[in-house]
Amino acid sequence: MHDVTEGAGLAGVGGAYVNWLDVQNDGRPDLLVDGCRLYLNEGPPLYKFTAAPRGMWPGTKRGPALCVDLDNDGWTDIVSTQGKVWRNLEGKGFKDVAKDWAFTPHPKANVLAAGDLDGDGWADIYVGMKEDWNNGNPTYYQHELWHNEGGKGFREVSKEAGVRHKTYARGVLIFDLDGDGDQDIFVANYRLQANLLLLNRGEGTFSEVAGKWGVAGKKDPTLYLDTKVKRRYGPLYGHTIGACLLDVDNDGAMDIFAANLVHKYVGPSGKSYDIRGYVCDDSAIWRRQRDRFVDWRSQLGVPPMPHGPRGVFKGDELWAGCAAGDVNNDGWTDVFVPQIYNLSYARCRLFLNSDGRRLLDRAELAGLPYINSYAGAWADIDGNGRLDLATAGQVGVDQPSRLRLHRNEGGEEMINHLWIKLLLKPGDGRQTPLGSMVTAVQGDRRWVRQLTCGTSTYGQQNGPAMHFGLGTDDRDVTVEVRWPNGRKTKRQVAPASTVSLSMPKP
Repeated sequence: MHDVTEGAGLAGVGGAYVNWLDVQNDGRPDLLVDGCRLYLNEGPPLYKFTAAPRGMWPGTKRGPALCVDLDNDGWTDIVSTQGKVWRNLEGKGFKDVAKDWAFTPHPKANVLAAGDLDGDGWADIYVGMKEDWNNGNPTYYQHELWHNEGGKGFREVSKEAGVRHKTYARGVLIFDLDGDGDQDIFVANYRLQANLLLLNRGEGTFSEVAGKWGVAGKKDPTLYLDTKVKRRYGPLYGHTIGACLLDVDNDGAMDIFAANLVHKYVGPSGKSYDIRGYVCDDSAIWRRQRDRFVDWRSQLGVPPMPHGPRGVFKGDELWAGCAAGDVNNDGWTDVFVPQIYNLSYARCRLFLNSDGRRLLDRAELAGLPYINSYAGAWADIDGNGRLDLATAGQVGVDQPSRLRLHRNEGGEEMINHLWIKLLLKPGDGRQTPLGSMVTAVQGDRRWVRQLTCGTSTYGQQNGPAMHFGLGTDDRDVTVEVRWPNGRKTKRQVAPASTVSLSMPKP
């Protein structure tokens, strides 16, 4: 992957998290950085990015944001943890309508995700909170659920929805877990707190089932015996920073990749004895198996790093997010993982999926040397069918942190690899397509995707188009969309093409 940051006009730009969107519906992904700076894709021939003019984008305070069509008019709006609702004025600019929409999230709002949680056709917003650390006596705040009142405003409904959780949330995924047509919620929690899985009971009320489904994280406080202090310790859940959905083995079921910050050292640390290597749960790659998830990480060739004293300790696992996409268009979903902290070993990972059996780290070969970042999201910036990467970070210890844009120029193995892209729209019925289930079939191969809004950490977002790599097979692909309103659309799609589909009226 070729670093085109300077040529794309983004040299010197800082950033911690990124969202791809299409402001003007021109098919070219634009970039929102840190929820406050908007860069427009100028298109061919150079595909440079320029800061949106003040008249179009007034700007806002830095903070996680989400790009989502709130009023089902077909134009992408922006909602922010800073209490802003920016309505897209048909690509000409944005207007802050937060006051009219009565959107007043808690000051500790930390991450957003969107989905139609009660099946009324409008995108609702889930808000996860951060913490007050208070010198080791932390205070946590109740998460919020903002119901979309017909594209005209929000109403906070967490109490009646059964969302009463107080955790340090870093990532939120909204998707249909059990195939019943209702959208469920996964919350990635930090600070050794169990992750949440909120199962939609219908009409937007929820039950917490993370333990039952195997995605709360591991809690086993007596798993390890420390012979030096003669005490037993074990994982107390984890520091989950981000999560993403993928079908790692193309079996048609959504799996969950959970990125944790994992301390691994055990032993003397100054005047104290550091046990964090025992109590931090590892990152997981949860594969769906019927009515629960099972960690498939070791089977995929990504063993956890060892914990222990000096001589055993080889560094912490500092995974700080995850972005799923088929980087080499071979038909298997890959994962980019940034790592946080100013440490030489905290380099990002690019796990290439080898036929659903192994994940192989190829970040170095791809020219991705960065440390100390949360940022990562995929989009096809130049329309050639290959996913490009927006990330950030340092090229070495104590170096400046900058936004980085890498264009996917392929390689010999990708020369003949084909693809399709789908854009799902509200249609004349003015209903959100979020939650749509897409099945693509080509010969004996089958791919399943769900249209979601918000991934990784801080609600980062891949490009608007759903992307499918096909490998070298040049046969047409049969695509079926099961829309949230129950209707279905079936279409034959030729390789190397982008198709826009609109939801039929109920």
